Amino acid sequence: MAIAALEVPGAERLDLRILATDIAVDTLRQAVLGAYPPSRLEPVPKALRERWFERRREPDRAEGEVFVARPELKERIVFRRLNLADPMKGPLDVVFCRNVLIYFDQATRQRLVTAVEPLLRPGGLLCVGHTETLSGIRSGLALERPSVFRRPASAA
Repeated sequence: MAIAALEVPGAERLDLRILATDIAVDTLRQAVLGAYPPSRLEPVPKALRERWFERRREPDRAEGEVFVARPELKERIVFRRLNLADPMKGPLDVVFCRNVLIYFDQATRQRLVTAVEPLLRPGGLLCVGHTETLSGIRSGLALERPSVFRRPASAA
């Protein structure tokens, strides 16, 4: 997400920060390192790999090398442990809650959307996974396009 955002012309002038969360401490520890085996970055176009990652030899790894995210990429991302049942703080421009709702029952999904909606700035977006829906969930969010919901601009 950070790479896609930073590739937009003029993005370097924005106060762009991504809050990346997970409940698993080990997952967060790995994410903070920003080091990936070559196989994980195969889908990334070569020009983007070269711009945003540094190749390093790692003799202790099976692949013998890793790609490490450059500081100018890593500094845009803040990693935190978050249990979705805990209170959250906003305001946020966009919340990506992709492939998360599928793990919860309808009542828990309702509580999650109810908690996220007021965190969004007016006009802010909630993005869910392509197989997820807000069907049956009461909210003031409007469907922008499949999997993308917008908080009305007039929301208080």
